[in-house]
Amino acid sequence: MKVLLIQPSRYRRNGRLDKRKKRWLLGMTLPYVAALTPPDIPVQIKDDLLEEITFQEDCNLVGISFMSHQAPRAYELAAGFRRRGVKVVMGGFHVTLAPEEAQQHADALVLGEAEETWPRLLQDFQAGSLQPRYQAEKLSDLKGLPVPRYDLLDLKKYKLLNIPAQTTRGCPWACNYCEVTQVYGGRFRHRPVDEVLHEIQEIGRLTGSQFIYFVDDNFVANRRHAMEIMERLIPLGLVYGCLATTSVGDDLEVLDLMARSGCMHVNIGMESISPDSLKSINKKQNKIKDYERQFKALEKRGIGYSVNVMFGLDGDRPDIFDSTVDFLIRIKAPVSFMFILSPRVGTKVREQLMNEGRIYDHDWTKYCGFQVVYRPRHMTPKQLEDEYWRANRRFYSLSSMLRRLTPRLYTLHMLPFNLIFAWCVRHRVHPLDNY
Repeated sequence: MKVLLIQPSRYRRNGRLDKRKKRWLLGMTLPYVAALTPPDIPVQIKDDLLEEITFQEDCNLVGISFMSHQAPRAYELAAGFRRRGVKVVMGGFHVTLAPEEAQQHADALVLGEAEETWPRLLQDFQAGSLQPRYQAEKLSDLKGLPVPRYDLLDLKKYKLLNIPAQTTRGCPWACNYCEVTQVYGGRFRHRPVDEVLHEIQEIGRLTGSQFIYFVDDNFVANRRHAMEIMERLIPLGLVYGCLATTSVGDDLEVLDLMARSGCMHVNIGMESISPDSLKSINKKQNKIKDYERQFKALEKRGIGYSVNVMFGLDGDRPDIFDSTVDFLIRIKAPVSFMFILSPRVGTKVREQLMNEGRIYDHDWTKYCGFQVVYRPRHMTPKQLEDEYWRANRRFYSLSSMLRRLTPRLYTLHMLPFNLIFAWCVRHRVHPLDNY
């Protein structure tokens, strides 16, 4: 028995399949699924963005994990292998939240977390009794997780060798544009600290990388757990990045420890500077009046940060674009990742927009965060998309970079990214497109 795991690419606006020689960042999902595979079963990982899928690969079982904007390509890949008589298994957020659709294209689905179901599926396959759906009865306790098989990837094909690791899963906030609570549950679950540290050390041994990226939705959600991990990171001399909410800037003790333990960058979900817009997406945890003080606390400790911004929310009016960019320039935000609201399958905002008859485009390739598929409340779809790109160009203009990045030494490492992002947005390419 041989298993092939595939990360699909996606189709671009011109109808062409996206193919590249290198990818910015590597993902964790397929190396982790490979690690869940028993050691006596050979497993291979192929990245459809970087490699050709010939449909002649030597395998008995194909596993495909994907997000909504990759679904059409994933279904095409599945069809190619199934025509050969190769069984296809699908998993990931889109499959978990749209199982009826995905079931039409696969022999089996893995719904939700895979720790218990993937090994059981492999046993059933070997016994000739593959079932159409596999879903664990309960969420994983996150104990005894294997180290992702990053050794199966050609790491030379990734521009930034920041290796993903995870310390928690789940989120209690239930923002209505996000699927995490539906898939991972409404509370934070935590991995044993010793196991996290073991994984980080193994990752360093396997990859040679000294940069870790914690993919938790909020790395410091459990203060005690995060602080114990950070204390243990100090003697390792690593550099790391993470995600957090804006409130990370309120806990100065945590920030001091983040700086001492090697945190170089924090990605923060600011989303909007409009109270009405934050209310429309149930983003209760963000306090607009505190943004500047919270970000300055990071800056004071030399911790770089980026802010995520979302346009097209129900509280957004045409002046939101300029007011947001004005704010970001004034506070000297080093990097901003701007998105258009994407009502992905399984989200509450999709349910709302569907009920109101406002979604007019159901082509999954456009659910990528920078195309409009619904009718905004206070502007036209074209206005939203045009103003979105104009906001990006303005934020990454030369004059903006000069005001935001100089003369502060701690942001100089952000200058290359700003220059690259400036080129991207001039060509209407999102900086994180197929990262």
